[in-house]
Amino acid sequence: MNIQNNYLTVNQYSRPKIAIKAVKGVVIHWVANPNSSAQANRNYFEGLKVGKKNNNGGMTYASAHYIVGLDGEIIACIPENEMAYHASSANGTHLGIEVCHKDWEGQFTSPTYDALVDLVADICRRYKLNPLTDVIRHYDVTGKNCPKYYVSHNEAWIQLKNDVNKRLEKEDITQITIQLNGEEKQVSAINIEETHYIRLRDLADDHIDIGYDKEKKMPVVTIK
Repeated sequence: MNIQNNYLTVNQYSRPKIAIKAVKGVVIHWVANPNSSAQANRNYFEGLKVGKKNNNGGMTYASAHYIVGLDGEIIACIPENEMAYHASSANGTHLGIEVCHKDWEGQFTSPTYDALVDLVADICRRYKLNPLTDVIRHYDVTGKNCPKYYVSHNEAWIQLKNDVNKRLEKEDITQITIQLNGEEKQVSAINIEETHYIRLRDLADDHIDIGYDKEKKMPVVTIK
């Protein structure tokens, strides 16, 4: 997966830095802004830090943990151990994923869909979630028409969850111990033909930053 950590500035309107004690599920959203990029939507959340009034005269509180873009890029806006403002009563227990789309119909493109399935499968695996019951729509929490296409086409929503479940079933994931900078660290590994493969993002710590160069389409490892 191409995940770029671009965390929001800590602020009361989009990143309150309130801890999530236990992740119990995932909420899927659409950005409701056709043909916009993941970065543009991330920048919108960042801009809320100065305070923005909504149509009712109150302040706007909004954010998500991840945004999946039109080319399958993924931006991490808020760490998974912190709450985001995305689904009302589910904020304190669920991770929120905003998904970009081409038009007002709201169906996700193939690169976007595949990246979303990968991301949700990864979250479900790490938190031992059942994608058939623990992955929900914003609609399922508040009744909002979000994500629009997958509210209007329930069969497509069921297929998405089934695709996440199939992705999980194909993985042979195990925990292994590696030595990183002289210290032992537990990481997840995929076992393929008796060879363990680990993700670069799992190497990230206080001294190693894992990023992605979108123009060159390559991971970037920076030693701090």
